[in-house]
Amino acid sequence: MTEVERFIRGGVISENFLQPETICDFYVDETRKKIWAIGIDLLVKFDCVCRKHGLKYSLAFGSLLGVVRHNGFIPWDDDIDVVMPRADYEKLKELKEEFESPYFFQMPGENDDYLFSFPKLRNSYTTGISYPFRFASFNQGLFLDIFPLDNYNPINVEQDVTLLKRLIAECSALMRRKNPCPDEEDLEKLSLITGRTGEEIVAEIERIQKSHESETTGEYICWCTLQYDYTRKIYKKEYFDNLIEVDFYGHKVFIPLNYKRILEITYGDYMQLPPVEKRGTWHSRNVTDPDVPYREYLNRLRE
Repeated sequence: MTEVERFIRGGVISENFLQPETICDFYVDETRKKIWAIGIDLLVKFDCVCRKHGLKYSLAFGSLLGVVRHNGFIPWDDDIDVVMPRADYEKLKELKEEFESPYFFQMPGENDDYLFSFPKLRNSYTTGISYPFRFASFNQGLFLDIFPLDNYNPINVEQDVTLLKRLIAECSALMRRKNPCPDEEDLEKLSLITGRTGEEIVAEIERIQKSHESETTGEYICWCTLQYDYTRKIYKKEYFDNLIEVDFYGHKVFIPLNYKRILEITYGDYMQLPPVEKRGTWHSRNVTDPDVPYREYLNRLRE
């Protein structure tokens, strides 16, 4: 039984959910619907653990935009993003054993090959491989991204961002170091390796993220997503004081009451769709398969 078949039996999705459809001039095929189903189930599991232990979280970035603009996923997106205040995030890290197989709570630095700057909740019976890291030895099932919200203080922020970018680039290099035939991009990245261990670099990243933890500040920053300029990830804490429940394919999940302001900060005119040629390119280097376990798929790629 595949994971998607399990979700149908368990009522996570309906059989009709998998029907292909065109949304905003973008064709959503059955495979993408299955990938969405994996994401929905991961979010349901994550939400269940958070509710059980009174932890605060919210949909974020593309997932927040999708719920608001499309009443679900952005048609050309394929994963889930959530944010948590640092205190709740730290408590969640202590609950990783509640995510039993096929779920896997993946922390940076626990495996010297998994060196993203944030955790992921994975489904081990699926494939969500980051192609440049296909020779790294960590769980590469489809995933939900978990980003901490940290206290923001403008002091030294430019220096911190510059250092974080360098540290994250070195982590990317270390995750490529086992590639037997590195391409030009790999070689450029590998030149950044300094000899520090992945655990040491991850600890330095977290030190910067938490550098204002003991202070009383009025704003959060989400350090982990350096795809965006850091000024687009600074939010007043009050925006997250009041969360509301919204429907996500038949399941209740949380978003901030002041979601409009958050989306304006991150995206500007967030209701404006991107050009057609840019739809579906965000995770173009991921290898995804909702029906095949990542270990099996990795063996194929490595051959």
